[in-house]
Amino acid sequence: MTALTTSQVRIVIAEDDPSSREMLVRLLAKLGYEVACAVENGADLLDRCREERFDVVLADLDMPQMDGLEAAEEIAKLGQPCILISGHADLHQIVLDREPIISALSKPVLLPELEQAIRRALG
Repeated sequence: MTALTTSQVRIVIAEDDPSSREMLVRLLAKLGYEVACAVENGADLLDRCREERFDVVLADLDMPQMDGLEAAEEIAKLGQPCILISGHADLHQIVLDREPIISALSKPVLLPELEQAIRRALG
């Protein structure tokens, strides 16, 4: 299997804050990625991931209806890698080895960290 180019990578974003969602779209564009889909909560994210395959899932931790970690647990069963994003100071307490996420990024998300997390998610 050949490696995907950045334009071929299908990324979905789940972020309830419109300005944070737009910032993620802009950061991904700087890295050469296009967002295939953006939703406002974990329940919609899970529905979309059940409907179609994404190469990378970016999910905010704190969202209405279903939080990012709860959604990530279900999305991991679908074989789609999830990167968790949060503005909470205690994000570092999430033990990646015990959770169904590839990486956990603190807000504001920095471009080099986002790029590294996506590369890790793509394997």
